[in-house]
Amino acid sequence: MVGIWRRLSQGQQDVLLAAVIGLVWFVSLNLINGTGLRPHNPAVSVVTGVFLVGTVAFVRRIPRIMLVIVSVLYPFVYAAVGTGLAAQLGLTIFGQPEISDAALQSEIHLVPLLVVGYLAASAGVRRFTCLFFTMGSLAALMIGLPTVVAIVLSHVNRDVLRGDRYQSLPRNIGSLYSYIDVSLFVFAEALICGMVLLGADSRRRRKSVALLEQRNAELVRLRAVEAERAVVAERTRIARDLHDVISHHVSAVVIRAQAADRVADQRPEVLREAIRWIIASGKEALTAMRETVRVLNTASPGSGPDGAGGAGSAGGGFAAGGAAVGGVGPGRADSGGGRAPVPDLRDVARMGERLKAVGIDVAMELPPRQRQLTTATDLTAVRIIQEALTNVMVHAKATAARVTWQSGPQGELLTIDDNGTGGPPPVNVLETARRSASGRGNGLIGMRERATAVGGTLAVAAGPLGGWRVQAWLPPQN
Repeated sequence: MVGIWRRLSQGQQDVLLAAVIGLVWFVSLNLINGTGLRPHNPAVSVVTGVFLVGTVAFVRRIPRIMLVIVSVLYPFVYAAVGTGLAAQLGLTIFGQPEISDAALQSEIHLVPLLVVGYLAASAGVRRFTCLFFTMGSLAALMIGLPTVVAIVLSHVNRDVLRGDRYQSLPRNIGSLYSYIDVSLFVFAEALICGMVLLGADSRRRRKSVALLEQRNAELVRLRAVEAERAVVAERTRIARDLHDVISHHVSAVVIRAQAADRVADQRPEVLREAIRWIIASGKEALTAMRETVRVLNTASPGSGPDGAGGAGSAGGGFAAGGAAVGGVGPGRADSGGGRAPVPDLRDVARMGERLKAVGIDVAMELPPRQRQLTTATDLTAVRIIQEALTNVMVHAKATAARVTWQSGPQGELLTIDDNGTGGPPPVNVLETARRSASGRGNGLIGMRERATAVGGTLAVAAGPLGGWRVQAWLPPQN
């Protein structure tokens, strides 16, 4: 039954509800008609039922029109039937009342005014308008009608009023004081006022619920957008991590292999030494790549909005791909609770050794070896050093480089200089760097993004050794 009711339109629901109310009203009126509960004038109860059914059926579709119709017509029709005026005008549809009465015959006859006030306010009619019409209608019914009857009867022939039929009507203005129930009038007006305010509050609550549902739908949409953005960021981070592994390790392998190939005929021992170095470095690269993939596959999906380990704040995806740093070995638990490799300063030193193996003399000034690299700032520093050295190895055509890592209360200051022969960097090189399908441009962009992600800065300028200087400042992290 509930499902069928919900499938009906609002108009169908109102008509069905009005039909049920009318059936109950008139069946009940017929049942009590032959008992002691029978009203003095059953015709006015019929009028009340007709207006009640019409109000429920149409007020939500045409609230203002029904408010005016019920408020204006109900007192007149009620008065015409109650006083016998309808019968005297020839309207016999309501019958001839046995007792004429100008007063409200039962409190239940207030129902049409209460219902129209509540439903009209609930449908959006202004509270003042609803109060004006409904309270005015009640005043006309309980005050205006007896007053008009008293004025009219005070000027008619007294012989007409001698029968018992009109004994219940007020004969003059002076009799109105005992005829009108002032306390009932005040109570009824307060009841109507309460119903109108209740209807207005019902509309306000519906609007609030609709607004909350709208906001919830917007939040769901924004959550979907944010999830898609997180997926894109995760893909970018994975691509960056794999780029670090391939560019740093494989570039060193290629350069070493090219150098060995040039002297293979004259110095075979150099070739064998290079092959052994390439084997070791290749294994190290494979281990790093496997570790990256393993961490990505085993990371908890609920550990953070960026995916693995909740370490996305580092800007470089260290929880998801820290294995790319210097060929770190087995994974260790990071501070985010996930399984991710955490580099140490020995790994940073091995980066310099890898460049020395391909003919670039690297001098490093690093923090004390006992320092643990656990914060996002430390991990970002390692990744920037690695990427800068990779650029020196692949692009700078340098023979020497210098790495300085100064650590203090103001943060971390990283400086990487080289003596490359490519000349000074172009003006605004960081702003003009672009990613390409070949991967060129990823290095500078990646370093800048990592520094920015932890609240730092990165600059590229001409260095004192004749090549480029990459300098990054990273704020301290609690």
